[in-house]
Amino acid sequence: MLPTAILDRFVERCPAVVMIRATLERLLRPERLDQIFEQARQRQYCKQLLFSQVVALMMSVATRTHKSVHAAYQAGKESLGVSPAALYDKINHIEPQTNSIVIRQTAADAAKIIDSMQAAKKEILPGLEVFYLDGNHLAATEHRLAELRVTREGPLPGQSLALLDAQRELIVDLVPCEDGHAQERSLLPELLERIVAMMVIIADRNFCTSKFLFGLAARGAFFVIRQHASTLHFRLRGRRRRIGKVETGIVYEQGMELHFEGKTLSVRRITLWLYAPTESGDKEINIITNLSRKQATALQAAEAYGTRWTVEHAFQTLTDVLCCEVKTLGYPQAALFAFSTAVLAYNAYAVVKAALRATHGRAVIEENLSEYHLMTDVAVTYVGMDIAVPDACWDSYQEMPPEAFANALTKLAGQVKLSRYPKKKRGPKKPRPTRKSAKQNHHIATSRVLAKRREKRP
Repeated sequence: MLPTAILDRFVERCPAVVMIRATLERLLRPERLDQIFEQARQRQYCKQLLFSQVVALMMSVATRTHKSVHAAYQAGKESLGVSPAALYDKINHIEPQTNSIVIRQTAADAAKIIDSMQAAKKEILPGLEVFYLDGNHLAATEHRLAELRVTREGPLPGQSLALLDAQRELIVDLVPCEDGHAQERSLLPELLERIVAMMVIIADRNFCTSKFLFGLAARGAFFVIRQHASTLHFRLRGRRRRIGKVETGIVYEQGMELHFEGKTLSVRRITLWLYAPTESGDKEINIITNLSRKQATALQAAEAYGTRWTVEHAFQTLTDVLCCEVKTLGYPQAALFAFSTAVLAYNAYAVVKAALRATHGRAVIEENLSEYHLMTDVAVTYVGMDIAVPDACWDSYQEMPPEAFANALTKLAGQVKLSRYPKKKRGPKKPRPTRKSAKQNHHIATSRVLAKRREKRP
């Protein structure tokens, strides 16, 4: 059978896996990754094992194609040509700034592809590019390092700040940090250097500091950030005016002046009086923005802040659908590299989702598509496709212009049967009943419990 005929069978049976593989080939071309590595590295170098090979191996773990790094090594050790110790030594010393640069450059390529698809982009604030900012702490690893074996405390391998493109649902920047106990705000100066004019940053109150807000304004950027109760020096101006209603509450607006190091910044404080209190019991939240009323009304700003949960959904996808935390990787640089590779996989999936939205409609994808079932199907099929389809069949995707690649993806998206990946909405959780403990025997036979239930039936 000809290779193209084999690929056509996968297109017919599971087009989603073809879309994922084609996107990975387009965004993560080996020569491109090795070039980025050479430009970004400071101390690390490539000798026998290339950076692109390590990314490909870790990508199989991030997409759950292989359950562990060692399993991925066993599957491809002939092509790697190095010992397991050499592989782990490479992973343990990948510099965090390399991860950031790879994510930024590949995300820019992904954005060009999404922009070539009709109706694939969201619109949060008309005419403005909106980005969500949030932090993520990696979960504790296993106690595999010698220094960790003597403690019961959970060893935190690191954390990061992520910047999510709200229109395209891409993670466009990552600020990794090896110190798992560091304050998230300590990473803001590094992120601030990458902010450009006209960007709109939406973030929670943890990032509401005078230095960050004034820094954004100095760079010509905008912010829509929830006010922190104790980190700002400010003075309110004028009376608070009722503006209108949004789905979650009543919106008010008032003028405000921020003061920092002898400087003054005029902003708007938008108060959202909630119909239902938050989980922490807050009945109203205050949102600060330097957007003008012409750029965004108070209602638009309040609604835009309400979409901030999208970044939480991205972290959930990284954790539940993908594998961003490898508990066996105790060294901080290795753990951050694994997380960054999962971000690359998430961005590839974001391109695929954009093609599905452009083909089937945004509402259909958001309401009916189960990301978990889709990615599970991809993981199950990926290895078989990798064996059956020669690498040469993917070469054409690597050099396609963004428009041509976008057309190819949307054509494949039209063959995806969404009925295979239904999203089931869970109903309200039932309250947990009070449990009792036995005085003598701490075990019960389930069959006897069920027998008693049958006896009680009329």
